[in-house]
Amino acid sequence: MAQTSRRRFLAHLAAGQNRGPAAGSRARRSLSDLRQALRGVHSYLPTPFHANLEINPEGMRRNAAFYAEAGVESLSLVVAAGLGELFSLGFEEHREVVGAAAAGADGRIPVVAGVRGGFRFALRMARNAERAGADAILVFPPPGGPQTLEGQRRYFSEIARSVGIGVLIYPRTRRDDWSSLLEELADLPNVMGFKDGSRGIALGRSLGPQARKRLVWTARGEEHALQVLPAGATAYATSFASLAPGACHEFFQRGIRGDARGMDTLFRERIAPLADIRRQLPLPDRSPGFGVAAIKAALEALGRAGGSVRPPKLQVGGTARIAEIAAQYSELTEA
Repeated sequence: MAQTSRRRFLAHLAAGQNRGPAAGSRARRSLSDLRQALRGVHSYLPTPFHANLEINPEGMRRNAAFYAEAGVESLSLVVAAGLGELFSLGFEEHREVVGAAAAGADGRIPVVAGVRGGFRFALRMARNAERAGADAILVFPPPGGPQTLEGQRRYFSEIARSVGIGVLIYPRTRRDDWSSLLEELADLPNVMGFKDGSRGIALGRSLGPQARKRLVWTARGEEHALQVLPAGATAYATSFASLAPGACHEFFQRGIRGDARGMDTLFRERIAPLADIRRQLPLPDRSPGFGVAAIKAALEALGRAGGSVRPPKLQVGGTARIAEIAAQYSELTEA
């Protein structure tokens, strides 16, 4: 990364370490403050596991504390979601992982917990996350194949009403009428926004002015963010912020300023090279997205908690090469 950016990021870290947590920092933000805090980079963190595939809550707590202490602005942590192997977690494990992240963040940065599954399962996960100290939940689409729009409205709205914390929606986006559903959900006081899986601009732009003002429009990854941040999106989700949070923050800032050329340059020079860690994955696991095992191996190389992946995910090879890439393009190691 550029030396000036590295110095700036190290200065942020030093300031955060010297500052310490503010008094009463464990108190949750108001919903209006949370809505503002969620505008920025949503850093997706993996769930650390021990070699025996048991969860490593202390590793999650330390990881969350590391990012909270770094002092990067406009950063939220998304845990126990897709990159966090949510599908493999039991209810108590989910609560413990979310609680560890909330303890590590200590109110300094928002913690968002993934929620998915059948209606009763999702309700329990949402309440688990609230009790564990999460600031918000990210509700994935309901399982079971195609559903009616009304059925999905009931699913998301009932889950949102079951908690007092913030709610982000991850809708199925292949329907022309999703914008009307999002506008309805925006009337619920704790619905903060949505993760846009459409890979395009149309869904966010189709919202009315009131919904666009209220809802945090979140791009899915850097390539999508290159399109939608200059077009009005107000956040973006990435796994690379776990390795280069300063670069991702700068990428976001350039995007909301409409600096598409600057975004592209920064992405190519400081973020995209990290994608090479995926080339160390076994071929069957090189699916779209950023491999969980590869991100975990990179975190381990940097002195943070990563560990194993649970089946059906596959362990990564080429860890020496991953360590080289992490050392070259990531920003900080543990002291």
